[in-house]
Amino acid sequence: MKALLESNIDLVVESGFIYLPLLFDPSIKREIQTLHRSEGFQEGSNPQESKTIIEDQGKYFVKTLSLQSLLSNYETINKDSYEQLKTACIRKYHLNPETDSITIDGKLRKILFQVMPYFIRKDRGLERGRFSEEEILNLVGEKIDVPKRYFEEARAFLDMDHLREMLAAIENKTVSIEPPRNGLQSAHELREWFIQALDVKILEREYDRLRQALKVREQFRHTSEKHIGILLYIADTGMLEIDNFGFNRIRPPDEYLVYKHTGEYILKDYYARSYLFSDCRVAVSTYGSLRPVVMEMYKHPFLLWHRSGQEICMRDYYPPTEFTPENIINALEEGINALLYGYDSRKRNGYHSLDKTTYYVETIEFQEYIV
Repeated sequence: MKALLESNIDLVVESGFIYLPLLFDPSIKREIQTLHRSEGFQEGSNPQESKTIIEDQGKYFVKTLSLQSLLSNYETINKDSYEQLKTACIRKYHLNPETDSITIDGKLRKILFQVMPYFIRKDRGLERGRFSEEEILNLVGEKIDVPKRYFEEARAFLDMDHLREMLAAIENKTVSIEPPRNGLQSAHELREWFIQALDVKILEREYDRLRQALKVREQFRHTSEKHIGILLYIADTGMLEIDNFGFNRIRPPDEYLVYKHTGEYILKDYYARSYLFSDCRVAVSTYGSLRPVVMEMYKHPFLLWHRSGQEICMRDYYPPTEFTPENIINALEEGINALLYGYDSRKRNGYHSLDKTTYYVETIEFQEYIV
């Protein structure tokens, strides 16, 4: 069906049915004559509705699909195409779950406005300054290049009248679309009508999401288009990094990996030799227990293997399971402090020792890090 609507052929719409071009040969001609005789003598019926074959501009067209049946069953008939059209419709009205995650209670909002300010500095002094939400968004706007289309979407995001009208129409069951005109038309013209009609059906099914979208927008009715554009960009991409702090979405709609760079640091071994460790990202997932991991392929006395995504060994540390900004901040700090300050060169208290011990144990070695 998708191929039909995207083709260049002409077709006919009549009485709610699609009529497709009919190849003409002598046998088809005989069948047409037979049909005309039988359909022409059905008493009490509407001849136009009962016709299996109709003629338009000297060409014959055969009755095929009911438009109403096609609309009702399109999700089953062509699931992939339906999902594409549904996604386009949802994004047009900002009903996507990523946008919903910038609500007052969303994890994204808490990470952006409560966790991130703790790890970035407002000025060059040693004191961490307190950021307002506007200052955070201004800082993001200065640090990253937000495509112009997000500011255009922000304007539509703040225009809530159409959304209210659509909600009212659905609630009153008055939402509708005019049927396509009868007669000869292009497949492209019919496709335009079909997409509009399918949008209406999708919006009826997405009624609850529509109400949620309106609720989200009303929370931001006093926010500038510039700041809305920045928020839409972050919600859409699901990632951000500023001043060595960042996050990225790992599970839609609202689960993230929140991380902080360590920068380079030095550890000393039993003999006071210095080992230079490269920068890495210590991260905490908002999905599950808040146990710090190292994102990069990395080796360290507190990491069992030389690979990526390893949990940091921290004795007497019991990771919280509840997502709160305070728990995220504490977990990140615990992980970073363990890497930078937790190794005891006298006790050699990790999975591995920086210096080689007198007895042989197969382990990770760090000789190339000596400076």
